Amino acid sequence: MQTDVLFPRLALLGVGYIGGSAALAARRAGAVGKIVGYDPSQAATQAAIRMGVIDASCASPQEAVAGATLVLLAAPVRSMEALLRAMAPALVADSTVIDVGSVKAGIVAAAEAALPAGCFVGCHPMAGAEFSGVEAADADIFAGRVCFICPSRDARASAVSSAEAFWRLVGCQTSTIEPDIHDRLMAVQSHLPHVAAFALAGALVPALPFLESTTTAASPTTSLRDTTRIAASGPAVWRDILLANATHVLPLIHELETRVAEIKSAVATGDGEALERILSAAQSCRKRLVRE
Repeated sequence: MQTDVLFPRLALLGVGYIGGSAALAARRAGAVGKIVGYDPSQAATQAAIRMGVIDASCASPQEAVAGATLVLLAAPVRSMEALLRAMAPALVADSTVIDVGSVKAGIVAAAEAALPAGCFVGCHPMAGAEFSGVEAADADIFAGRVCFICPSRDARASAVSSAEAFWRLVGCQTSTIEPDIHDRLMAVQSHLPHVAAFALAGALVPALPFLESTTTAASPTTSLRDTTRIAASGPAVWRDILLANATHVLPLIHELETRVAEIKSAVATGDGEALERILSAAQSCRKRLVRE
């Protein structure tokens, strides 16, 4: 085992797209020595070995984290609490545990309850696309992106430093933010847009026979492709994210329903002035949110 690297042994729990990409980027940066992985899917771990994402697979979370200086949790949100409880007894005293989840407050609270005090640092790299599975892993996705660092209340300073060092080595800039503020921010910037994209794609289901008979899926309009792109994301992943962040997402979904109802009413009544006013307000907001 290498001893001249920052993290001689990295345990990757959840061998998928983001976790696999982080492992590849860390290996390329020379930040890690041996990388071991655990995933309920044996096919995922075997693919990861073939790709050089991990060096060996483990039969259990406990086996994976034993002796690991850094543990990277990249498992689905719904499995995190059980995973934290299972791995806790096998953690070494000075290990650092980080994650990649899109929702932070619940995971940080669960980690504080289950893990040895001070070892957990919540993280969320703002990287990746609508891919899933370790086969899509790409070491380049973190370059120049922001990783939010959301420490638990009792996180050791050394654990926070290790988390920041890891994400900077794989290419991220880091920004510290409180877990609940992070979740509110993500509800606006990521979670509601996914709701809208999934809803839009779902609304087109009745039109599929017509669309498929007059055009091809290979040549959608730019509007259709761009507005539904993130609806290609994994439904199980987004089921968990939306349920975990319901407190912040539900008011935004209500607001979205209100805006759609206003547009519907203006179109139904032929009220061009009202419709233009609604669309102009939305355009103005978009220009402030996304400055190109």
